[in-house]
Amino acid sequence: MLQTEDVNADNLSSVRLHAEARPVDASQAAARLLEIVTNNADQLLAETKAEAEALLAAAKAEADQVTAAARTEAEQLTASSRAEADQVTAAAHAEARQTLSDLEERRVQQNVELDAHRTGVLNEVADRKAELEAEVTHLLELQHDHREWMRSYFTQQLEHLNELAGPSTVAEPSHTED
Repeated sequence: MLQTEDVNADNLSSVRLHAEARPVDASQAAARLLEIVTNNADQLLAETKAEAEALLAAAKAEADQVTAAARTEAEQLTASSRAEADQVTAAAHAEARQTLSDLEERRVQQNVELDAHRTGVLNEVADRKAELEAEVTHLLELQHDHREWMRSYFTQQLEHLNELAGPSTVAEPSHTED
């Protein structure tokens, strides 16, 4: 841009010199001045376009770099997040398996304890049943012995009464066993 201004300044100086030297040629000098201004404007436009294209290309390149960096970072974050999620999932699965194992172990232990308790209770019930059956048997024997004693007692009393009362006034009871 400085080159164009320097060239334009030199051209203007020479145009002024020519214009001052010849008044008749003022129209030619003005035409020449317009030509120089037009050339300068064209050069400035070309330089501005080139500079704008360079800035645009640099901006596009920088945008592409930023986009590529952002994509790379996003991919790294995604991979890192997936790896972390996989680790968390694996840890959760391991913990779940351990919890299931602990629960199964506890269930087995409770079943063993329940079976032991059930066996103890059933043994107590069986022992109590045997005691009760023995007591019932004993009571039945006592009942039978008591009946026999009562029968014997009443038979003796009846015989004694028969002896006291005399011959055959009292009928003898029939002997049926219960």
